[in-house]
Amino acid sequence: MSISKKQSGKYSAGDSFDGWVLEKSLGVGGNGDVWRASKLDQQPVALKMLRNINLETYERFKNEIASLEELGCVMGVIPLLEKFIPNDMAAGTPWFTMPIATTFAEYISGKKSEKIVEDFISLAKVVEALHKKGISHRDIKPANFLFYNDRLCLSDFGLVKYPKQAVLTKQKRDVGAKFTMAPEMRRKAHASDGLPADVYSLAKSLWIALTGEELGFDGQYNPASTIAISNYLPETYTTTLDRLLVECTETDPLLRPKISTVIARLEEWLGVARDFHTRNLAEWTELTQKLFPLGAPTRSTWLQIDSICSVLAEISKVKALNHMFYPTGGGNTIIGVSRAGEEGMIALHIDEKIAEILKPAKLTYESFGEDTSWSYFRLEAAPVEPSGVENAVDYKGISEGLTEIVSGVYAPYFCWSNNEFDGEPLPDSARPICRFLKGSFVFFSTRSVYNRDSGTYDARHDKMTEEEFRSYIERNSRLR
Repeated sequence: MSISKKQSGKYSAGDSFDGWVLEKSLGVGGNGDVWRASKLDQQPVALKMLRNINLETYERFKNEIASLEELGCVMGVIPLLEKFIPNDMAAGTPWFTMPIATTFAEYISGKKSEKIVEDFISLAKVVEALHKKGISHRDIKPANFLFYNDRLCLSDFGLVKYPKQAVLTKQKRDVGAKFTMAPEMRRKAHASDGLPADVYSLAKSLWIALTGEELGFDGQYNPASTIAISNYLPETYTTTLDRLLVECTETDPLLRPKISTVIARLEEWLGVARDFHTRNLAEWTELTQKLFPLGAPTRSTWLQIDSICSVLAEISKVKALNHMFYPTGGGNTIIGVSRAGEEGMIALHIDEKIAEILKPAKLTYESFGEDTSWSYFRLEAAPVEPSGVENAVDYKGISEGLTEIVSGVYAPYFCWSNNEFDGEPLPDSARPICRFLKGSFVFFSTRSVYNRDSGTYDARHDKMTEEEFRSYIERNSRLR
């Protein structure tokens, strides 16, 4: 079926258009359609044709082609291959072709957060290249990202704005996609600076990419709300990323960072996220800042059991953040804390089904200036009587190895090994526990100097008083 290029009706797969065979629709926009198209002895291309031709759409289409021609040397801009722009709007349907690329939806499938940010850094550098020329894209959104030549690229320059360019956007007409559009582009797009608007839209697009949501969020990013990235990526370090998104989505465009700053901040986040040592110490510092927003004291002590549980919960909240040293020697990481079945006791969870149970006397935070890598928490266990389970107390008289059948009900440890209690299989509530009769625990960041010294697993902290151990750590911190 042959259709004249002068016609502006709908097309179907298999139709001919200006010597091209339209194979498959790749997308439909407000004023244009994109098709996979082919010619004899040529590789298939993406062909974009203008629909709903009027003076404004025609000028925008011409501007888009001019933009692609001017920016063809910029890596990360989908290149222009061929074009047809009649001088007279009535002389035919304008079109241009580009290489076939992978859609953003296909690209993003299965991508890890670090890879997404890495590719967005490349994309941000494309935006930076435009901004250095005074050009704003004004329609940055995931639908306009394509993966081509092993990188994310920017496409659809239909709303691009050049310096001193004649205004095509009418007053009271908004510009961009609803969920990534900067607020000033909704109110007065014709008079607004598109550069900070691009920063806003890129930040919201990054949020969409990281969370997997199809739509963005309204207003400014809030890391303390349900839209927080940490709710979608609970094991990912997000603090500095959160701060960046907050700044990029400021309502006032003058408060948003420049695109060059965005790139630097994303690169900084990526470096921390990929370096466990740096990330761990950064998270430990952030824990201190959360507990003491006005500045960390030299020492702080909690005596109430609920307060102790709250602080320990913060310590255990971030995966692999802490390392706990036992009064019996050795160490482990706590992943949670709760009240235990016995009155006044707490359970330190080191696995989904394993816990250490003790009666807390006090929890103390110790710090040594601005270097938080030496700061630590010391938990003192109040003395308690043995449970009464025969032969459960260890040779040091510090702890008991037990099976907790239900909350607060104990049996010999071999019940866990044999999966049996009183001749019956263990209930789902059963778990192996260590019940501490006395002693002290210390918590350091996982990548602290203290934790990286294998000799410290000898429970030396429990052989010293609180003051002696603090002095010991302080001396060592000065030597490093």
